[in-house]
Amino acid sequence: MFRTNVIDMVGLPGMFGEGQCHWDQVTRILRSHWYHLTLQHHQEGRTYEATLMVDSEPRLQQILLGQGDDLRVTDVLVVTPSHMNGTSGWQMETLVEATLGEDENECSVCLLEVHTGAIYHSSHVAGFNRDSLTNLHPIYQASMIR
Repeated sequence: MFRTNVIDMVGLPGMFGEGQCHWDQVTRILRSHWYHLTLQHHQEGRTYEATLMVDSEPRLQQILLGQGDDLRVTDVLVVTPSHMNGTSGWQMETLVEATLGEDENECSVCLLEVHTGAIYHSSHVAGFNRDSLTNLHPIYQASMIR
């Protein structure tokens, strides 16, 4: 989840369109992964590009399923904290596949395969083994973008 503060709002609510606000910055409290999407929106013969920061797999899936002639996802990156990617800091990498499953406690766990072939997981269980997941279902595959 991303959090905003009213002092970071640019302009007045609605000045960029009904229901729209712009922000100088957003805050993220949790040290969990999120998605950075590039979208192309086609409207009245023009193409607009936008970046969308997505917090969860259900929201990512909703956006992917919502693609059509006027809106398409052109790039999906995953941003992972150090405890997931095994480095000393956050990393942004091209996402190849995202899969959800359940661990032995029936908690949702996400498996993330990135362009290097590395596979990260969202579990906080010590000694986690991804082969122990059940009810696996893909949320994203690179072939889902155009």
